[in-house]
Amino acid sequence: MKANILFSPYQIGTMEIKNRAVMMPMATDMADHTGIVTPRQIRYYQERAKGGIGMIINEYTGVDDVDSIPSIHNLRIARDYHIAPLEELTDAVHLYNCKIVAQIHHGGATSNPAFTGRQNIAPSAVPIADGKPVPREMTKEDIKRVQQKFVDAAVRCHKAGYDAVELHGAHGYLIAQFFSNYYNRRQDEYGGSVENRCRFIAEIIAAIREKLGRYPILVRMCGDEMTPVKGFLTLEEGIEIAAYLEGCGIDAINISNGSARNGDANCEPYSYRPGWKKHVAKAYKQALHIPVIATNTIKSPEFAEELLEEGVCDFVGLGRSQLADPDFMNKARSGRADEIRQCIGCLYCRERVLGQGLPIRCAINARTAREIEFSHLHRNGEGKTVVVVGGGPAGMEAARVLALRKFHVILFEQHPHLGGMLNIANKPPLKEQLTKLVTTMARQIERLGVDIRRHTEGSVDAVMALHPDGVIMACGAVPLIPDIPGIHGANVVTAEDLLAGKVTAAGTCVIIGSGLTGLETAATLLKKKHTVALVEMKPGVGEGIFGAVLNDELSRISPYHPALYVNYKLCAISAGTVTLEQVQDHTERTLQADTVILAMGLTPRQHEIDAFRQHFERLRIIGDANGGGKIALAVRQGFEAAYTWEA
Repeated sequence: MKANILFSPYQIGTMEIKNRAVMMPMATDMADHTGIVTPRQIRYYQERAKGGIGMIINEYTGVDDVDSIPSIHNLRIARDYHIAPLEELTDAVHLYNCKIVAQIHHGGATSNPAFTGRQNIAPSAVPIADGKPVPREMTKEDIKRVQQKFVDAAVRCHKAGYDAVELHGAHGYLIAQFFSNYYNRRQDEYGGSVENRCRFIAEIIAAIREKLGRYPILVRMCGDEMTPVKGFLTLEEGIEIAAYLEGCGIDAINISNGSARNGDANCEPYSYRPGWKKHVAKAYKQALHIPVIATNTIKSPEFAEELLEEGVCDFVGLGRSQLADPDFMNKARSGRADEIRQCIGCLYCRERVLGQGLPIRCAINARTAREIEFSHLHRNGEGKTVVVVGGGPAGMEAARVLALRKFHVILFEQHPHLGGMLNIANKPPLKEQLTKLVTTMARQIERLGVDIRRHTEGSVDAVMALHPDGVIMACGAVPLIPDIPGIHGANVVTAEDLLAGKVTAAGTCVIIGSGLTGLETAATLLKKKHTVALVEMKPGVGEGIFGAVLNDELSRISPYHPALYVNYKLCAISAGTVTLEQVQDHTERTLQADTVILAMGLTPRQHEIDAFRQHFERLRIIGDANGGGKIALAVRQGFEAAYTWEA
């Protein structure tokens, strides 16, 4: 690829970065309960440094463990005992000529009183969101105390070997609360005008300069909070703040977007297009003289180069792209950009950390945050034959890792194309990243020399004829079709067949099941002007889907006002109608249904699995064939099966 700017060095203050790619700070929830960095966390960051990124800004790092504990496993630099372990982190990153910046942070009103045992503190007594705890307004003494904690943290970062610090003034945290007319309602010198609202951070910057001289200081802020509530930052107000901070002597600005009430503008679902917010960063770049770092839903090095050439920013911020493929930069530099696994925007990473309180992971990279477990790939296959039956994501990942381990891999796929259920999941609007994933995974195994046999059924006889060392079954699953009167009628189709274009819908459509497949089917049909009803046995639509993803899906459905029937199960189907039964009181209801679409989930191909069990002692079953149903589980099981396969 042509990347004249992406791979060129550039300066931030006294620090030279070898290229224009910066790994963005993302919470990992991998520190221990005292905030000390763990070996697992160090290895995670080192993997990204090894992959060629120019600079890493590590996750938000707490300066205060008394009034600011947002999560149990929040990384911290609040005490002197945090310094030595963080030196291990900076040393690990520096091995690969990569700079590392500590993003120092105070949660303010976003802290969790359940962890601190104290009322949150904030510029004013304004909760971060409706229903959240009301914080205590900070006194002048509180302000000076917290400012000193930022300064002390910066000194510790310098001792630990960090190349710079970044003051976290985005996403509704304490510094951002001072910036905000909504959260900051003070009547003293820390509220009101831009100068006053910036005074809290300006005094921190001045004090760090006094202690550490020209040690680089970055600030992260939301360029536009994109929150339609009076008092939240607009683009114009943000630029005014950034210009003031430039006058305070900061060395670079890191532009994010959104707010505590609009996380999607920072960590977007798949439906947001690359570059959708580039106008924000470009406005800052045009208004300021210091380097601008910016995220822009960057999936590929080609697009990163376009942003740099257009003058949108000086450094491209890579967030989830670094989770999906830490070798993003090395692959781009060596002409293997087509092997980069591009983030699919599924929000599995965000769901883990924010939705479940678990360490970060990536749906399409099973090694993310588990590098320390999967540190050494034993290349001891010695050409032994292993057969993989099924070319979906689980099968392709198993084939890739087995091939890396020097096994002779034969992959059977009965269809003309690899991808399995991804070839259906990519059909709804805005899902083209799944097509890209299939293409990339296929390219990887082709280059590794996997013997791919398309249009070929992996039957027991066909596999036995190869005398393999063992078999990995990734044969997938089929739509669940319950034994209900009329289920095989001419007006009944599966959502999978409908999305794949094998069948069409006519007239009024009733979709049975409101999981992700059901919702995407509804969006597709509603866009084509069909009348649609959704039927769900559970109390709510889309239960079990991560909230940000569900809201995104519903945003394409709700404007059409489809009929919703929750707590109803399907009882019978006839020509033109369906009969439902209310789960609680068992009353029946009949709906018009010219087309009935089954979106009730999948069931493994048990007959095929049982046949293989009878003939092969060494057999692993993965993906949908093992009752999976999600990309993350399919990729993980494929990776683990191949990684642990005994030679």
